[in-house]
Amino acid sequence: MSGRRRPRSFVGVLQAELLFPGCRTLKDRRGHLRSLLDRLRRMGFSSSQVGDSGIASRAWISAVCACSSMSAASRLLQSACAILDSPEWELVRSSDTVTVFEQEE
Repeated sequence: MSGRRRPRSFVGVLQAELLFPGCRTLKDRRGHLRSLLDRLRRMGFSSSQVGDSGIASRAWISAVCACSSMSAASRLLQSACAILDSPEWELVRSSDTVTVFEQEE
């Protein structure tokens, strides 16, 4: 075994439930949701709508990022949480976490 540290990956996960009070159809909601998911992707997240997609006024999303440090993952998650604060929708709830993965020998 060498004295080198094994590489670690820091994976940040953000989950959110959003309410779209002005949207009566799925098409109404789709534009807002697409804009949000695109913004998250431009930040470096892989993001998607999850859960029941047939409710016009509500959506659940997940976004995931992989970073080389805990601080980078935390900063990215904070930036994503700031995007969730928007007048276009109501943030019902959100949670985020960072998990550390070590390379196996």
